[in-house]
Amino acid sequence: MKFPNAAKGVKKIFNAEIISLIAALIGGAGLILGLIGASQETGDSVGTTLLAVSGALLIVSGIALLVAGIMNIIGFIQAAKDEEGIKRAVLCTLFSALFAFVAAFFENQTGFLGGLGTVLSSIATVLNMLVAIFMIGGLMNLSAKCNRPDMVKRGHSILTTIVVSYLITLALSILSRFGAYTSSFGAGVINWLSGLSALFTVFIYVLELIYLAKAKKMLAEN
Repeated sequence: MKFPNAAKGVKKIFNAEIISLIAALIGGAGLILGLIGASQETGDSVGTTLLAVSGALLIVSGIALLVAGIMNIIGFIQAAKDEEGIKRAVLCTLFSALFAFVAAFFENQTGFLGGLGTVLSSIATVLNMLVAIFMIGGLMNLSAKCNRPDMVKRGHSILTTIVVSYLITLALSILSRFGAYTSSFGAGVINWLSGLSALFTVFIYVLELIYLAKAKKMLAEN
């Protein structure tokens, strides 16, 4: 095996991405339930219950993202021993996990705290995009060293798709939260925006998992 450290590191990163995907699904469900609950009349028992469930789901999602972030950092440090470019993802992963974890506590808030949650969540999304860029870029370098031009080409394609998807996710997320905090949009529009944002987030994780799975197999064979 030419790159034993990278092989072990990519395996950890792959597992962390699975946890992140689960966290994204839980967080998306929590956000949508929170928006539905907030649209109910004040004092309505169904709305209160939905908000409580939403808060619990978002906290669970935040904790899962923090765990995934720690696993990613360990995997990146290990893989960086064989590919220096991956090292740049470590710091971005650390701050992304922290921002996402803290933002989860402000998702259902309004006013200043709600705005703060939106800012922290947006920063986490941008940092996640940088992590993806550094991670896939590093894997493309390893693919070149393994004489796998097909993986390099696939990496370019996936990276472009991921960056575009992250930008769309960021825009949808900001629009949905802005509408929720300012009542600029109807509840139905906000729910649709939130749902689309969650779907794009899941789509991103699936793309990353597909490339990581192929990279893991490639490194095991070399």
